Amino acid sequence: MTLSAEHATAEQGILIHADSRYAAYTMDLDYMWRWEILRDGEFIQEGCSLSQDSAREAVAHVLSYFRRQDDAAATPGDNSLEIKRLLRAIGTPEPINDKNDTTKNELAQPE
Repeated sequence: MTLSAEHATAEQGILIHADSRYAAYTMDLDYMWRWEILRDGEFIQEGCSLSQDSAREAVAHVLSYFRRQDDAAATPGDNSLEIKRLLRAIGTPEPINDKNDTTKNELAQPE
């Protein structure tokens, strides 16, 4: 049995936001409004609010954050190498990872 698009939407709740990348749905649970956000069709965030209006407002705030992340990811280049250089200059030790040979004891003792 195939489900229609309308039936799938009804199961997810009320569509409160849709654009080219994000969709958000809310559902009245009698004691709260549960909402969830999908990015490119995949679930990324959920929450709850006391009313449908507050669910819309909460979703708008979360989407604002995700859009800032999207914008930053689309910006060419970053300052990670410069940040690492500055952290080394003030004596911050390298984090332990598989790519370097530092140990916990070496991290505990500044150079």
